[in-house]
Amino acid sequence: MVLFMRVVKGYISLAGVLLALVFFPPLSSADGRQVKVLGQDTFQKFFLEIILEKAPWPAENIRIENFSTTPQTLTVPSGALGYRTLRQPHAAYLGKKALALMFLVDGKECGEVKMSGDLQLYDDVVCVKRRLSRHTILQKNDLKVVHRNVSMLGADFIRDPGVVIGKRLKTSMRAGGLLYAKNLEASPLVKRGDLVTIVARSADFTITTPGQVRSPGAAGEIVKIKNLMSRREIYAKVVTEDQVEVDF
Repeated sequence: MVLFMRVVKGYISLAGVLLALVFFPPLSSADGRQVKVLGQDTFQKFFLEIILEKAPWPAENIRIENFSTTPQTLTVPSGALGYRTLRQPHAAYLGKKALALMFLVDGKECGEVKMSGDLQLYDDVVCVKRRLSRHTILQKNDLKVVHRNVSMLGADFIRDPGVVIGKRLKTSMRAGGLLYAKNLEASPLVKRGDLVTIVARSADFTITTPGQVRSPGAAGEIVKIKNLMSRREIYAKVVTEDQVEVDF
């Protein structure tokens, strides 16, 4: 009985080997040539290579998500691997991309693979750390930089915190809110009640007179000024925190 079981086990083992040879043959073709299996990693490498050829964004900022192919693998003979593009996507915009490649080995066609994936853009964005009220003048400790998917954001989001420090918020911001150029304005150099010098220049002479600011303004903006000599209100351009200019 023991001998019989050993014989049975021997047949089972031999059967397993035969099945393995049928369903999982060695990596060689019918004519004995060695073959290799191209998989998702290889396909995605070529997919990204083609996308990057004409994409207007830095390669390190691009990611391919939801990548898939038909077929999922392709068995080809060993040799010099290449491809020919059958259908190429427009790479100047983000979103769903689809292409088809004919793979070649030593210049001979070996099979077509259709590929698709979502082209996503990641970048640094500047956010506010906490809730900030309208007219807050931004400081370094108000800001943080995060790296995130910006594919659906507008073009004027802020990447560099250095360009917003000292700017003033046009609207209130919630904690974590992204900063856009449209949210910001120059901080006022003068505010209501400030005393300034009103300067009127011509080619021949310059006139100065004391004035008082009636409305706040940043450099280059036109604000209302009260002439303290004539007691009249005029409009002048802000030059510095203590000087405005009028046309003469």
